[in-house]
Amino acid sequence: MRNLAAGLAAFAAVLLVAPVPARAAAAAPCIAKSGSDATETREDSSVDEGEIRWTASTKYKAEYQHANGAWSYSGAKIRIAPDSATTVNDLNYEDFSDAKNAAAGVWSRHPGPAATDLIRFNRARMDTFDPATRRMVAAHELGHALGLCHKSGSGKSAVRSVMWPEVARYPDVPTDVDKANYKKLWG
Repeated sequence: MRNLAAGLAAFAAVLLVAPVPARAAAAAPCIAKSGSDATETREDSSVDEGEIRWTASTKYKAEYQHANGAWSYSGAKIRIAPDSATTVNDLNYEDFSDAKNAAAGVWSRHPGPAATDLIRFNRARMDTFDPATRRMVAAHELGHALGLCHKSGSGKSAVRSVMWPEVARYPDVPTDVDKANYKKLWG
């Protein structure tokens, strides 16, 4: 009887100190009400046959390499790999400079057979940022190439996300919310 009581006491002690299992983050809604950023669809992405094959003609090598690695986390379904002589280029990283343009980075879709989508970094903005902010911009734009939309960064429905629409020192890697949206879209 004493062994049973001791066993129950030990079990109760484990229950008291055991961490509560974390709840999986929920996917967050898009903040846009219309347009291509109002939904998350596979068709509005750079993904081709389960992968994004990329090339780069940008000075922001460390930033796009960071983004590629950040979205290649354990459990990610979409392969992000350099283009080769035997594959079709899905995405090109490149630069532009426009001081009048407030965007630090822009992803643009170019639909059609063998079309190459673009992630363009605005040197006029990117050169004013610290490395962490530049990495955030690159990860954010690659999130768009993966089909993800903007998430709310303020108000009642605020979520912590690399897909927040404003440049800030916000996460430079996908958060649990980003991964939940990714999983909802890509499985």
